[in-house]
Amino acid sequence: MKLKSKSSLFQNIITEVDQQLSNIPSHDSDGTQLEDSINFDTYRDSLKELTVTTANDKKIQPVHTSLATDLVHDELITRREENGKGS
Repeated sequence: MKLKSKSSLFQNIITEVDQQLSNIPSHDSDGTQLEDSINFDTYRDSLKELTVTTANDKKIQPVHTSLATDLVHDELITRREENGKGS
């Protein structure tokens, strides 16, 4: 994806969020869909606790709880739709 923005901080945030989302499993170790699993909060919180460093060496956490929840849900739903399984 080509971004119009030249902000390296924004690009770092996008890269880090993308990496976190790509590492989320669709199912837990018992085979339960992650949305219905007790592990959902762990993955949501790992995204929420993502920290990036600004050019001034300030550490920030750019993803709040509701955005993290929506991003994880959207990632899982989109994967299922792309696999032809719907939701």
